[in-house]
Amino acid sequence: MHIGRDESGRLCNKTQSVFYGTLVLHVCFFVGVLTEVVKGVLLGLPSNPNLPALFIGIFFSVRGVMIYVKHADIFEFLNILDEEFPHDLAAQQAMRAPQIYERFQVRYNYVAYIIQSAIVGFCAVPPIVYAFTRDVNGPIREEQQLLGGWLPFGIRENHNFYVLAWLYDIMCSCSGTAYFCTFDTIFNTMILHIIMHLDDLAWQLQSLDLTTEAHSEIYKQFCRLIHRHRYLNSFCDKFNSIFNLSIMITDLVAAAAICFHLYLVTETQDFLMKSRYMMVGVALVAFTYEICLRGTQLEEASSKLNGILYNQSWYVCDKRTRKLILMWIKYTQCTKKLNAFGLMELNMVHFSQIMNLAYRLFAFLKSA
Repeated sequence: MHIGRDESGRLCNKTQSVFYGTLVLHVCFFVGVLTEVVKGVLLGLPSNPNLPALFIGIFFSVRGVMIYVKHADIFEFLNILDEEFPHDLAAQQAMRAPQIYERFQVRYNYVAYIIQSAIVGFCAVPPIVYAFTRDVNGPIREEQQLLGGWLPFGIRENHNFYVLAWLYDIMCSCSGTAYFCTFDTIFNTMILHIIMHLDDLAWQLQSLDLTTEAHSEIYKQFCRLIHRHRYLNSFCDKFNSIFNLSIMITDLVAAAAICFHLYLVTETQDFLMKSRYMMVGVALVAFTYEICLRGTQLEEASSKLNGILYNQSWYVCDKRTRKLILMWIKYTQCTKKLNAFGLMELNMVHFSQIMNLAYRLFAFLKSA
């Protein structure tokens, strides 16, 4: 996704050709891996499917495809955030925008460094292993391949075309990584902006002095803040509608994949394969933790409004204002949460449930 601005200054997607190119690569990758699975499971033929690559590929691809499917809603939402963002320095400092941007930039650089290091190591290890352990008269083993899967004309099994298959795998790996990075950047940008606006609303509410101002002025301020709160809640609803499907699918994929990779780690004796399974499992745990952490931060930013409002000296206001405040207290009890169609609420409690579910499935597989 190439984000730019049109003639009117609104954010827009400049080109979609990159997405279509990466989508073709992903389709070819899944066709190849599923062909290997069908050969081995249904036809009983020798096959060498790379199941860790399949799981992480599904995880990345779902997020990337959903970003494209929802790109119109995403740009509409980003333009609303762009309009809401304060354009004067004093307002930005009051909303602590510089500190939030600094933390986002540190996290972005940290994630970029980890991904770049991981993708370099991930792509470099198989050819090194192949160079020292190859047998030109034997097959190319799974640990000597980057992604594996079927390729036409026997390219995957031919030692003369090893470099060609390796370069193809690198392109597929980089396209999947691009999907993940795009989703991660957009998701975190949106949710951090929502949290920033909710924190600013909480600060405005906390700074109200109900004992010194006139009752009519206090009533007007509360009406303004209530309108602002309802507007921010619509932000949360819009945000959930954009990401709920991708969150639900990848959450279920991550739970099953973590369990499966725990099982593979305990069953394999090869150190290199065990390291590969462990790396994918740890990555999926980290991705699940990250999104649950953001859900917890959103929930805390929304729920603290109720406590701040309740602790205000609302009882000193006139009758009309007290009625308004009591209705708002009731309204703030409906905390906004990151969820997937209301079926699951993503927070740290959900993260612990996912880990418990993965371990129970793992224990079941080991006992079977």
